[in-house]
Amino acid sequence: MKQDFGISEVLGTLLLFAIAVLVSGLISIAAVDAVFNQAETAPIVSFAESASPNYLYHAGGDTLSVREIRIYAGGRDITKQTRINDASWEFWKTGDALHLGFYRTDEITIISRTSFGREVILYEGVKNNYVLKRRKSVKKK
Repeated sequence: MKQDFGISEVLGTLLLFAIAVLVSGLISIAAVDAVFNQAETAPIVSFAESASPNYLYHAGGDTLSVREIRIYAGGRDITKQTRINDASWEFWKTGDALHLGFYRTDEITIISRTSFGREVILYEGVKNNYVLKRRKSVKKK
């Protein structure tokens, strides 16, 4: 007796393989798209100056970690010199007052990194540098 092998087994296997490749490709594309469409985020926080020029209050927003921010005064990193409740700190939460040592709030800059690693300024003290302008007297002729 002659055996007739059908082609349907081969076609079924190829079709199942093609569907599996197509589904895995669509899942991969969706995953890559989700990764690349993530928004860049940075800490959202507000600060308030104290009556004492050497303290800066965390007035609300995200909790800041000492590992994620840098505090500069005159270009020097003073992060490790700052204190909360007279002790070194790990987290700066809403309501905490950061003691800046002998630096003033108008001298400091606080920098953090975004989720993509870019540096952003969270706080920049306003320097109280007043420039006196002399009025030129106009001579009457």
